[in-house]
Amino acid sequence: MHPQKSKLKWREVLYEAPWPKSYNFQMFSFRESLWVFHPRGTWKSKDGKVWLKSPLDNSLGNLAFLDYVTFGESILGLGHFTGNIEQFQFTPKITRTKDGATWETLSEKSTLPERFFYHPIEFKNKLWIFGGETASGEVSGIWNSSDGIHWKEVESTPSFGKRGSSQVVAFHDSLYLFNNDIWRSGDGLNWDCVTKKILPEFDLFGYSVIVFHDQLWLIGCNRNGLFSSAVGRSRNGVEWVWEEAPWSPRGGVALAVYENKLWMTGGKYGGLPNAPNFVYSNDLWALEESP
Repeated sequence: MHPQKSKLKWREVLYEAPWPKSYNFQMFSFRESLWVFHPRGTWKSKDGKVWLKSPLDNSLGNLAFLDYVTFGESILGLGHFTGNIEQFQFTPKITRTKDGATWETLSEKSTLPERFFYHPIEFKNKLWIFGGETASGEVSGIWNSSDGIHWKEVESTPSFGKRGSSQVVAFHDSLYLFNNDIWRSGDGLNWDCVTKKILPEFDLFGYSVIVFHDQLWLIGCNRNGLFSSAVGRSRNGVEWVWEEAPWSPRGGVALAVYENKLWMTGGKYGGLPNAPNFVYSNDLWALEESP
């Protein structure tokens, strides 16, 4: 049975937020506030309308390649990356903030593997990395760490194979890993394929995944090389309901759940024959219960 029509509605909170227009940055619910971790700095808000810039700077470097991740009561920066995919410098530096104002260096030379285009996640009191890329291309392998400093490869040939840019979320005590297909694991090591292709007739790209209202949400689902504002939701990863959001087409958005609302900002559109110029966004939207 398909989920019923959603009673949730998108509301534009800010036409232009204080951070510069960009994509592939992150948003968190942290220390009872909504936070944006952006290449040009960090901002926080209690209500999504009034934002204050934090003194916290960007500790990762190029945010298109590496991610921040929540871990316990802190946010960690895993590694530092400068340059681009053709010429770059990677260092396994690990930083931590507990207050959103200052970074503490946990290690200058951790055993974090040299890879990028992955999305780390906290699961069962450990940090996890699935696949990613190196200068040679996509890799397989599952790594985890109990402190963010000491990393160990716990599976070199997972059943989902080599892959980069996978989105990973925790849902119903399991991990769900997304590319064009979806895989599920209860322990982070053993994986079963949920569906071989999310949409059989389309290749998806550029979307972000989040859990909200006990459903899996795909935000910014671009199809077959064309950008859109499509949003998908599912209770099992197999059956999906698709709707068009009122914001402009885009990929690479930032998402967070805060005060029972799903928040979305940022994103990029363009680089296509019918839209060659890139358009970046900094509007802020909230998905919430309609009155």
